[in-house]
Amino acid sequence: MLALIFNKTILRYVFIVVCLYLSQACLRPPAEQTKAHSIFNKNLTDTAVYQQKTVFEASPYLTENEGQLDTSFVKITYPEFKDSILNGIVTDAMLLEGETNIQHYVNNFIESYGNFIEENDIQYPIAWSKETNVDVQVLTPEIISIRNRTYEFTGGAHGNYFELWSNYSLQDYKKLDLNRFISEDKIKDFTKIAEKIFRNQEGLQDTSNLERDYFFENGKFALAANYGFLKKGIAFFYNTYEIKPYSAGPTQLIVPYEQVEHILTNTGKQYVKHIKDFYQTIN
Repeated sequence: MLALIFNKTILRYVFIVVCLYLSQACLRPPAEQTKAHSIFNKNLTDTAVYQQKTVFEASPYLTENEGQLDTSFVKITYPEFKDSILNGIVTDAMLLEGETNIQHYVNNFIESYGNFIEENDIQYPIAWSKETNVDVQVLTPEIISIRNRTYEFTGGAHGNYFELWSNYSLQDYKKLDLNRFISEDKIKDFTKIAEKIFRNQEGLQDTSNLERDYFFENGKFALAANYGFLKKGIAFFYNTYEIKPYSAGPTQLIVPYEQVEHILTNTGKQYVKHIKDFYQTIN
């Protein structure tokens, strides 16, 4: 309980100070900000124009550590489109634990911390935090690639961080599986090219054993199932613990379009052409 840390008079004072410091989150919970997306192209329909929004909320439970005041908080930044279907795609990429909406997402975290404090006899609780940033990596009239970056700390030795990519066709609003870009009979060739890039990035020789320092099954390189599209290539993202220990962090591998374009499917080549042509017009 809060009484374990502060008396009521001091609590009221420090609560106001912390709330003002934290973007006045306690005066306007949840705080919400918007930032217009700056890229404009005449070939991009109005429905694909979006604003980047931020929602922030702080817990009323304050903590103290070595004379410093702190409080748990949750912050989520995401693109909001005029198109409801695109907003549904963003929601699916953002709410991963069964939440029905953003307010549910915010409440879950703040209430979980409150319950943790009230139900446990903790004299000096540690502040929790959760930050989710959903951003658009590629957006053309044909394709959208979205990245969810989330960091969460709920005590323990360290927090947890992950990235999750989502890719959709804007022609039919369906997910873009990798086999739309690389046919089954070419996936081995694609993987060889990706492995060469990976080994060069990691400073490995062509014959270096991957079994010693990496978690690849049977020491054999494999593409990450988590991938997305950039202006210049396909990004494969290995989250922490997937192929390396926590201390080594996550790994991002970018395969340039130029190195694999010759083995892409016709559909894949068309998507790559659309991405290149689109971004050339706005650069």
